[in-house]
Amino acid sequence: MTDTAIAYGYVRIRPEVDEDELRFMEKELSTYADAHGLNLARIYYDDGPGIAPDRMVRRLARDDVHHLVVSSLEQITDHRLIGEMMEEAIEDEAGAVLHEARVI
Repeated sequence: MTDTAIAYGYVRIRPEVDEDELRFMEKELSTYADAHGLNLARIYYDDGPGIAPDRMVRRLARDDVHHLVVSSLEQITDHRLIGEMMEEAIEDEAGAVLHEARVI
């Protein structure tokens, strides 16, 4: 039996997203993880303005998880530069890879 790498998922819950869209995003993360040999151990939800970079980086490093799956980069933030900084922090500080399940 081959061990699969553990991954966390992240979903930002926006006010306009209904329950069906939320379930679709969860399924999308799970399908992506399965297709790429990742064990999606947990999905973190945020109903704020976007991912808290320091908290997620610390969580990934603490738990020794090297993969973070998001539906799209817009899940992290609406700001391109902040998204790039977050991706860099995940890679450099947590030693993890940011995966985008939905390429638009």
